[in-house]
Amino acid sequence: MQATSKRQLIKAVAALGISTATFAFLVPQAFAQSKEIIYQTFLDPNNSKDPRSAAQTKMVDAFQAKYPDIKVKFLVDPTGQTASRAIKSGSQTPDVIRVVGFAVSEFAATGNLLELDDLVKKDGIPDEDWLLPLSGTKVAGKLYALPQDFRIPILFYRKSLLEKAGVKPPTTWDEVCATGAKFGESDTIPFAVPLGATGGLGGAQSLGEFFLSTMLPGNGGEYFTTDGKIAFSKESFIKAAQTIKDFYTKCKVTPLRSAQMGFNEVHDAIRSGSAAMAVFGLYRYKTVKQQGGGDDLAWAPAPGYTANDKQTVYSYNIAINKKTANQDAAWTFVKFMVSPEAQAFAAEGGEVVSRKSAYTAPYFQSDAGKDQKQWADLVAERGQTVAYTPILSTYHTILGEAFQRMILKDGSPADAYDELIERYGAALAKAQ
Repeated sequence: MQATSKRQLIKAVAALGISTATFAFLVPQAFAQSKEIIYQTFLDPNNSKDPRSAAQTKMVDAFQAKYPDIKVKFLVDPTGQTASRAIKSGSQTPDVIRVVGFAVSEFAATGNLLELDDLVKKDGIPDEDWLLPLSGTKVAGKLYALPQDFRIPILFYRKSLLEKAGVKPPTTWDEVCATGAKFGESDTIPFAVPLGATGGLGGAQSLGEFFLSTMLPGNGGEYFTTDGKIAFSKESFIKAAQTIKDFYTKCKVTPLRSAQMGFNEVHDAIRSGSAAMAVFGLYRYKTVKQQGGGDDLAWAPAPGYTANDKQTVYSYNIAINKKTANQDAAWTFVKFMVSPEAQAFAAEGGEVVSRKSAYTAPYFQSDAGKDQKQWADLVAERGQTVAYTPILSTYHTILGEAFQRMILKDGSPADAYDELIERYGAALAKAQ
């Protein structure tokens, strides 16, 4: 059909006495071939119940309207494993991927992500127009991905359950511990601490993301070195491990069944009201609210050792497959997806978008955008970025298993640390 249309156009041009070469010069779009790029994302455009999916569809539709010669096809990849295998194997597709911030170093280590420093500089994308500096996204001084949002842990809580127990949203870990006695014997989980592996990219991701990536480096400290070695101290690990073990034991705020919980189970527990509190991802707040939390769901800044501790922030980033045959089209798409125009759509799905200038959109002046604006302020005030290991899924698996043994078999934090150091060191050496 396309070839027939082109022949008909050439005949029409010839009848007018215009050479096809001249016409092609004057109207190059007439002879342009549409390019197709494959966009890997964990958001299913057919999922009408997820506001983030609806926002993503609006973004891509706006891109298609602006660039009709670039066709975008979705590769829905909820766990990211398909993209991971493709990048590690050097496949040409997908052309563009969404990669979680703490996995960028793992993907970059393959050599199959496109470096973006020169493209960002050439197109004048301003470094100052981000909630946090782009330097926090770099791996070994090079930019491989651009942040689409910033994510900081927050405390989800059910207002009715806290009111019934006479509890205020805790601001410190000591205050979390003290709530256990106030809830007493109940089927409700007062404070969920997930050690399980469901719903993440591998291992006990929720434990690492919401707790340990903040607790282990501390305020302004390091998590990993650029070559993947552990940079946090034994003292900080033992302190964090003892704090979490106490939630399960001494504090009686986290029942043992939480040890098997991961992303999915915490989501469902907060949604259904079977958990009163959890430190969870702000990117799921709007979804949980719509799925059952309603007006009973509220949030507060995540607790810390002190009420003003820094919280580790990460992003979902957009990156380009270095092996793509459509680099120019892929870059055009990536630029659009991090533009203030596209991010105004992303915000409607509940994301704390990364570009400062996006916050001038009318949405942020409405009640619907109020929480996200406050989260953006929280990111700017208490957010910090850290370096992650290139074998993060393996690290999270080792970490989760060590914590489960410590709690379910009454092991010590020191033993958990020794297990982590031995198994992680062997895994890192094998990977290198």
